[in-house]
Parts: sequence; C-alpha cells; structure tokens
Amino acid sequence: MNYVKQFRILPSSHFFRHFFLLALVCQTFASGKSDSTKKSSNNHGDEKRVFDINFGNNKNFAIDDCIPLAFGDFNADKIVDVFCRNTKGDEIKIMVNDDRSTTSKEICKVNITGIIYDASAADFDGDSKLDLFVLYKTKSDQIGYNGGILWGNRVNLSELHPTEYLFENIPTTLDANGDSYVELLGMMSTDNTTFKPACLFFKNRMTFRIRDLPVAERLRSGATQATVDLNHDLVADLFLTLDVNNAPKFRIYELPIETFKLYKEYDPPPGIAIYHLSTFADIDADGELEHILPVCMDTSCSKSQIYVRDDDAWHLLPIKFGDGVRFPLTKELPSPLDQIPLSVKVADYNLDGFPDMVAVMRQTSSGSTVPIVLQNRPCESDVNTPCTYNRTFTPQGEESFILAATNATMAVFFDVLENGYLDLLVLQGSKNQNFKLIGFQNSLVQDVHFIKVMVISTFSCETCSRQKKLPYGNNQPGQSVKMETITIMNGIKDYWVKLAAVQMAQSGQMTLELPYVIIGLGSTPNFVEKITVGVPPNMESNKLIRTYTQMIPNSQIVVVPSPLMNPEKWHSKLFITPSRMILHTGIALGVTLVVLAGALAILQYREKLEDDRERKVQAQAFHYDAL
Repeated sequence: MNYVKQFRILPSSHFFRHFFLLALVCQTFASGKSDSTKKSSNNHGDEKRVFDINFGNNKNFAIDDCIPLAFGDFNADKIVDVFCRNTKGDEIKIMVNDDRSTTSKEICKVNITGIIYDASAADFDGDSKLDLFVLYKTKSDQIGYNGGILWGNRVNLSELHPTEYLFENIPTTLDANGDSYVELLGMMSTDNTTFKPACLFFKNRMTFRIRDLPVAERLRSGATQATVDLNHDLVADLFLTLDVNNAPKFRIYELPIETFKLYKEYDPPPGIAIYHLSTFADIDADGELEHILPVCMDTSCSKSQIYVRDDDAWHLLPIKFGDGVRFPLTKELPSPLDQIPLSVKVADYNLDGFPDMVAVMRQTSSGSTVPIVLQNRPCESDVNTPCTYNRTFTPQGEESFILAATNATMAVFFDVLENGYLDLLVLQGSKNQNFKLIGFQNSLVQDVHFIKVMVISTFSCETCSRQKKLPYGNNQPGQSVKMETITIMNGIKDYWVKLAAVQMAQSGQMTLELPYVIIGLGSTPNFVEKITVGVPPNMESNKLIRTYTQMIPNSQIVVVPSPLMNPEKWHSKLFITPSRMILHTGIALGVTLVVLAGALAILQYREKLEDDRERKVQAQAFHYDAL
C-alpha cells in the first residue's frame, strides 16, 4: 500500500468561528476607529460638531500669557511656530511646536523697552533664517509707531535693532521687486513729521533703504494693503486701500514696483459706517480670487454684513448671524486689540474645496464675545433672504466647545499637528486677566483629501546638510497657487474643478496668515491634475510660473523657485500624508494577514502531528510483502 501525502481539512470549526469573529472586529475597527477616537468626547450625540477641546487622550493645546503676532517656522523643522507678545506688552517670546505633541515650548524671549503692538515674521536679509520686525511705542500717547528688527538664527533672536523711521500705521510684508527679499509697505516718515507711502528694504543688515510709492493719496490707516493676484494671471499684484476724501478707495497695481502700472480701481459698497480688514479667497471655487469685505452698516455695528466682489460688482452675502449677534467694536476689546482693526480669517477647514471663515462676534444678550465658525455653503433663496450670490456662509451653532470660549478677542485657523486638517486657535482675555491662547482640534471623521502647497524663497541654506529636517524657506508673501483636477460634484462625473489661493497676501494687524496654503479636494481621492504656482514678477520677467502635474492627494508640495529666472528647473519636494482610510485599511489588512498566518501555522502543525501518527502506525504494521 503506497502512502500518498494529502492535504486534510481538519475538524476546526471552533477555530474558524473565532477567525471570522476576529475578521469582523478588524473590519469594524478599520471603519469605525476614527469615529470612536474623534468623537469620544461627544457625549450628547452632536455628530455635526467638528472642533473638539481635546487633541486625543485628553490632551489640550494652550499657551498662557500669549498674544499671537505672527506664525512661522523659526527653528527650521518644517513645523509652524507661534510668535507671542505677553499681556504686559514688553516681551516677545517664540513658542515652537511639535507635530507629535500638542505642547508648545518656549525657545527664546526678548524684552523691549516700550509697548509692543504688532510684529511681522519674514526672512528680511536673505539668509534663510526667520527674523521678526516689531512695531512698538515708547509712550502710549505717542503718534506713530517705532520699528525695529530682531534678527533670527533659528535658536535665538538678536537684541532689537531700531530703524530710523517712524510708521503711521502697521505695515505689511511684500516682495516689491521680485528678488525674493521681503520688504515692508506702509506710511513711513524720515523726519518724524511727514508720512508718505513707501517700501522699506532690508537687503543689508547695516543699512535700511526707503523707496516712496508713486501714489499721491495716503494709505488708509487700519485698512488692507496686500500682494495678491486679482487680474487672474497667476502673477501677484499690489492691492492698496487709499484714503480719498475720508473714504476708502481700492486700487490694484501691477508689480514690480519699478513699473507700478495701475490696473483697476473701485469704490466700496455704499452706506457703510465701519470698514474692517479685507481678505481674499476663491469662495465660489471658480479659479479666481474674490475680494471679501466685512463691514458694519451703522456706528454701533448692530447690522454686521460681509460683501464679496466678483465680476467687477459687489454682492451682499445673505448671512444670518442671529439676533443680537454682531461684529464687536474695537473699543469693546482689551488692549492691544483695541488698536487693531477687526478681520475675519479664511480657510477650508472641512476640506470640501470651498473656503470657510471664522470671526469673533459679540452677543448683545450676554455682552460676551465668542468665535463663530462660518461654513461655506451654496446659497438657497427663500422669501426673507433672496440670494445675491451663488455662495453664502452659515454660522455653525453646533460647535458647542467653540461657542463656550467667552471673552474671545481673536480666532484663527492653525494646523497644530501638521496633518493637513486645520484646527482653530482662540485668544481669550480681558482687561482684568492675562491672555491665553487655546486650541480646538479639527475632528473631521470623513475621509476627505487635500493638497498643501508652500512656495518659498530662492535663497540656499549652507547648514541644511547638518540638520535632520531641512528648512525650506520662510514666510514668502504674495505667491500664487492654482489647482485644477477632475472630480465628481453634484452628481456630475468628470467635473473639472479650478481653485485659486494666495500664500500670505498680507501680514501685520494680526491677520495671522499661514506660510502655506491648504486646498480641500473633498472625498474624491483622484490625482490632482495640475498645480500651478507663480512668484512675484521682476524687471527681467513678469511671468514666473511653473505647473506640476499628477500630484498625489493628501500630500505637501514645497516649491523652491531656484534658479528664479528658469521656472522649468525649479526644485520641488513632495511629502505624502496617508489618509485615514489608507491607515485603517492597512491596519485591518495587517491584522488579517497575521490571523491568516497564525491559522496556516496551526493547520501546518496539526498536519505534521497527523503525519507523525501515520508514520508510527505504518512502522508498526506487519508487511506481508517482506515474506
């Protein structure tokens, strides 16, 4: 009798029952881990809430005695840090962040004689190290601001180096002549008496130079000056708010500053009593940036509204803030916020491709100021609120953690964990208490996608090779970004989407714009067909543009425009952030493979035992053939 080795299915129904049960648990874990971790604190069944006070494991983000003045990667680890002023106003400190923790650590601080009002972070001298320009007053009743710079070396800030110029208003950063050096734009005086629109250049640390703008009117105080592409050619323009007959006039000039050609001018909507800071975003996702203007229609600000300018016309957004909810007056805010004009912050926190807003609003009934998240949605007309624009913004009343942050003086989007999901920072404080910066985690459970773009300067870094994480530049203003891809929208397949954005259109006045842009892609995980970036023009070329194709979603592309005059040779770095679905699927697959390997090992072991028993039986059998 010949022995034939066969595979046997052993009676292991008990094992397979447990195997299928474990596989079901793995599947549930893959699909539901995000829900359980992200909404563990949601004990009231409020599934629409996005922002949570906890950053997982009951960890919180909070910085005591901190008024944020600027954001930037100070220690060159590609993680954005916070430049703070203390409540007293005589100290600057830098709080560095870690993408693996919610704890910010103080890396350095500098004391200044006087009262600090604002600051702008940028690489002013072209050494790839972030510096800080500070606006301060030696006396509270002083007319104008003194200015001084703190040179950075990624570890410390230098002592204050005052400029010899006086500033009538808070300046903004820009690249006026397209050479990658960052300048300041504002109303400046060389004799402490006469103020003129001018740019301040910092190429040489020892000698600062001023260049007057060829503009007869004054730059309006407490208004927006920005570098942003408003003629839709992906080349930064200069947006100015001028003071003409005690009223604002908006003008757009084509850069560089050497040519300074007027492109367009227009007036604000009629009947406005108080103008707040302008901002710019592609709120209707048509590939063109719009001018957004929050205003008050009366001096008490009881009627707060937001206008958007598109197709050379103003449109009133039909936003229902609620009864007794309005923009606060500056005199209702504690110092130094009472010296800073109000601004709304814009970012796509839910990554659906339509930028949202957050604003600090005053509730008349309680007398407190709270942050209110305004979600970008399609406008749907009704009898009481007809649509004047195709988009509007809806206050998110279910954000209970956010609305509980009373005595709020500022709210801004910020990616605490550097994962592409924008969290929210809220500044709380009053006249009788120190300011405190607290964070709320973006707890989106949908597997939405994004593309993160950062366009930096051309300057090289000699110490990069000796660092574990390479620094890729510092706070370059006015870079243009445009994304084009194919997706499914409103049931339409192969829908071609175009989204425009600007990197750091303005600084100062606590606008707190981030040194990168995050563009939401929604839930479609397709490759991004095109990413086009443009840098401010110079005298040699007025169109420095590069297009990248087939970009991976949930990734960050860092564009190094070097050599500056040859866009086809620009360098780029791609950093991929796996989506939650990929991570959970990978975990489930890994667990399944481990279980299968264990099952095969057990079956193999039992097969071996059975073979050994058969060999023993066969060895003890009487073989008649041997006779």
